[in-house]
Amino acid sequence: MKNIIVIFSLLFASVLIGGCHSSGSKSLKGENMMEHARFIRVKQCDGYRMAEVVNPKDSNLVDETYILVPKTTSLPDSLPPGIVLRTPLTNLVIFSTIFAGALDELGELESIRGVVDAEYFSQPFIKDGIKNGRIVDLGPSSGPSGERLTSLSPDAILLSIYEGMDVKGIDKSGIPLIRMSDNLEADPLGRAEWIRFIGMLVGQEQKADSIFTSVKKEYTRLKEQAKQYSSRPKVLAENMYQGVWYVPGGGSYQARIIEDAGGKYPWSTDKSTGSLSLSFEEVLHKGSDADIWLLKLYGKTLTREELIGMDSRYAYFKAVDRGGVYYADTQTTPLFEEFPYHPERLLQDYILIFHPETEGQLRYFMPMGK
Repeated sequence: MKNIIVIFSLLFASVLIGGCHSSGSKSLKGENMMEHARFIRVKQCDGYRMAEVVNPKDSNLVDETYILVPKTTSLPDSLPPGIVLRTPLTNLVIFSTIFAGALDELGELESIRGVVDAEYFSQPFIKDGIKNGRIVDLGPSSGPSGERLTSLSPDAILLSIYEGMDVKGIDKSGIPLIRMSDNLEADPLGRAEWIRFIGMLVGQEQKADSIFTSVKKEYTRLKEQAKQYSSRPKVLAENMYQGVWYVPGGGSYQARIIEDAGGKYPWSTDKSTGSLSLSFEEVLHKGSDADIWLLKLYGKTLTREELIGMDSRYAYFKAVDRGGVYYADTQTTPLFEEFPYHPERLLQDYILIFHPETEGQLRYFMPMGK
């Protein structure tokens, strides 16, 4: 009887060790392949990979589980609950130019068959693809064409989930929805590491790992460089939009990059990983004395006259008359396509702006004209 119990115990233990089942909790603890990303956990299983997208408000909860099974193998007999994806994915719909940037670097732009908000994509391949019909324009992200989406029969849809976003209509299409929470990561390297997950999806894992290793090395080097400067300028970000000033939360990766570049951020004590919706008065109270003001525009050349023309109250900010305003024209620079998975490039720009004695050339930003 004891022998039977021992044998049964060994068999049961082998099932636990060899299995790879999600329990909706921290099931991948200790075996997670991701190093810096907090909101995705990936585990190598027997014949497949299991990726869990973690709830950003409670790491004990899993928002979605993806089972990645190579197309070259048969489906395992027993799979844990989750959305099965046969990899590599070769027919994708993407909801952000950010993913186009990652797929471009991985050499997988041809996997893109449909996009939303087409006017914001800068890659010639995508622009030409839309013109000749190789890539389908699905309309605005707020209401994409369900008919066009269904006609594509994509392997999956890649999109970032924002608070308050309604994806019910997309969910009903039956097309696998890959929820990317990389935009909620607090650590710039945590967000950048999501390119490894994208690499797993499209069969470019080795290339993605190599990219991330290089990013991490350069980011760490630049961060250490920034520590050598004694000056710490106060830095304001963004500008008013339809009566609201959206600034990065103090716990966001954008705020972290400012801090890592040697800047002081007015909302550094805030813990939000997304954006803060503030009034002009709230921003003026905390940021009027900022040495540097960083903002983004689309298709505009910024001068002091143009800036004050947007809102005359901008004249109250010290940076406006002290040469401290820098802007990025996102129509002509690949800022949005690059910085999520290449934070070291944005960090380099910030260091050059915050510490003018540094040698180098700005990649995204330029000083406001007079």
